[in-house]
Amino acid sequence: MRRYIISLIAMTLGLVILSFVVMYAMPDRWLLVMPFMAIYFGIITWLQHFIVTRAMYKSPRIFVQQFLGITVGVLAVHLVVIAAYILTHPTHAKTFVIAFLIGFLISWVFETIATIKFIREEKRKRE
Repeated sequence: MRRYIISLIAMTLGLVILSFVVMYAMPDRWLLVMPFMAIYFGIITWLQHFIVTRAMYKSPRIFVQQFLGITVGVLAVHLVVIAAYILTHPTHAKTFVIAFLIGFLISWVFETIATIKFIREEKRKRE
């Protein structure tokens, strides 16, 4: 779990740095919310990983239910965040959605790789 936390912090800092690169490279496209988006994705990714890994120790049926439930829940939270931002800041909607999708894609790939590694390690321990 320690390696995961270090990797997650690195991913979050990478997203923060990426937002500041956008600030310097394309100041007209930079939004104040971009660095906070990185922290948001870090927290959501950690919560998702924490719940999924705890479910691994339960029965396979419970794992599948919790995995699907947390996936749908996270997607619903993301949709609410996107909708709330678009409704409150319609002039920056396009830039926000593009930045959000980039952050989502990076965190989704990170979490998928981390979950696969966790499953392989657990499988190796049980053999």
